[in-house]
Amino acid sequence: MALVGDNGAGKSTLIKCIAGIHGYDSGEIFFDDKPVTIHGPKDAVNLGIEVVYQDLALCDNLDVVQNMYLGREERDWLFRLKEAAMEQRTSETLSSLAVTTIRSVRQPVATLSGGQRQSIAVARAVMWNNRVVFLDEPTAALGVAQTRQVLALVRRLAEQGLAVVLVSHNLVDVF
Repeated sequence: MALVGDNGAGKSTLIKCIAGIHGYDSGEIFFDDKPVTIHGPKDAVNLGIEVVYQDLALCDNLDVVQNMYLGREERDWLFRLKEAAMEQRTSETLSSLAVTTIRSVRQPVATLSGGQRQSIAVARAVMWNNRVVFLDEPTAALGVAQTRQVLALVRRLAEQGLAVVLVSHNLVDVF
């Protein structure tokens, strides 16, 4: 599915309302044919809605694993991080999406290209078994090769049965 409109048309604002970032003045949101109320991001996540924002919301000073688990870290009963388990699941998620250009899951995000960063942001969104992922202008700041890489990743997500909403002003990317 795609949400298409000119720059400044309100596409990103609408997505932020669905994600619980912004409140909305009127209208209704339906999920699974039922009206839902989304008061904040946790409500959207609990429904199975994830958003990959234009700015990707990645932390350059952290590595790939730390970015994938940001705010959702796995811990044992002594509250120690389960580093090996998080590394394993990150590797499996990237592999399942055929992301092969990242040397190590312990590589700092600051060393990744734009396409690799976009792949990490998308992988983070799908790792949590969500039902729908909104990709807000995922190719806006990318070159031709990196755009091709991200669009191929979007196709793979759809082929795996994940509902993907591509938000864009670029009809070539949409098609």
